Amino acid sequence: MIVIEKETAADAAAIESLLDIGFGPDRMGKTVYQLRVGQPLPELSLVARTGFDARVGASIRYWPIDVKDGRKTIPALVLGPLVVDPELQGKGLGRTLVARSLEEADQDGWTLCLVVGEPSYYEPYGFIPAEPYGFELPGPVEQRRFQVRGTPEILEALLATKRKRPVRPWSGKASGVENISGTIHAA
Repeated sequence: MIVIEKETAADAAAIESLLDIGFGPDRMGKTVYQLRVGQPLPELSLVARTGFDARVGASIRYWPIDVKDGRKTIPALVLGPLVVDPELQGKGLGRTLVARSLEEADQDGWTLCLVVGEPSYYEPYGFIPAEPYGFELPGPVEQRRFQVRGTPEILEALLATKRKRPVRPWSGKASGVENISGTIHAA
C-alpha cells in the first residue's frame, strides 16, 4: 500500500537518509542547493509512505526563489530534490509525487517552476529548456538539465524581452503568489 501525504517534521531523518543514498553526502555542494535556503514549502513537500509501517519511500520538496527580471522580482519555485528509495524505483512513486505536487503548485497560483534534472523525466510535466529565457543559476549547471515550466503568458512575456534573469534564494521581497493567477500548463 502506498499513501501520498504532506511531509511532517518526523520525516526529516528518513528523508535525509534517502537523499544521502540517492545523491550522496556531497549533494549540498551542488549549485541548486544555493537556492534551497531555509525550510522547503510545507504545502508542496510530499512523501510517499509504503508498507504496513508507513515508512518514507519517496520525497519531493520545493523552495520559493526569486527571479530577477530587470527591476522586478518574479516569485518562482525550484523543484527538488525528488528522491525515491532504490528498492522502490520504477514503481511510479517519483512520477506520482511530481504530478501531484505540480498540480498543488498550480492550484496555489505558482506560475513559474525551475528544475535541474533529466529532461526526458520532466518533459511530460511541461518542463522545457530554461536557457532561451535567460535564467542564470548562481553557479555551474549542465544547461541541458536546467528546465522551466510556466504559464504560457509568463513564458511568452519572458521570451519577448531578451535579458539575463539571475535566479536567487527567496528574499521575501517578491509579492509571493497571492496576486498571481493562472494555471501552469504543459508547453
